[in-house]
Amino acid sequence: MPAIVLIMWRRAIAESLLSKLDTESGLNLFYEPDYSRTKLCIEANDAKVAFIEAAETGDNGVAQCLEICAAIRNDAKNCKLILMCPNQDEEAVAQTLNAKQDGKIDDFVFYEASLDYISSKIVTMLNN
Repeated sequence: MPAIVLIMWRRAIAESLLSKLDTESGLNLFYEPDYSRTKLCIEANDAKVAFIEAAETGDNGVAQCLEICAAIRNDAKNCKLILMCPNQDEEAVAQTLNAKQDGKIDDFVFYEASLDYISSKIVTMLNN
């Protein structure tokens, strides 16, 4: 069964997304709030998709999350990367768009995206 890892600091959103994804049969779902354990969680579960939330402020912002994505690309080449970023921060949006264009991430969503949209994006990544 394919594994999906959610690396998110907002537990309520992560739990809602896990509940939404749980309706898809045959998926192993994992939630990790500790960003320093991202690579370990992906490798231990042989994740096919990692959904990583970039914080708007403080630790785990877009720049740090892109560093995490670069490390994942080196060690877990078969894992698709989706970054969730704030849409109000022009610098964060520019960094995210550049990362997508440069192949550092596979896709991205903004904070304002619905759970339906996010879950369909994650499931679609499994099939690509």
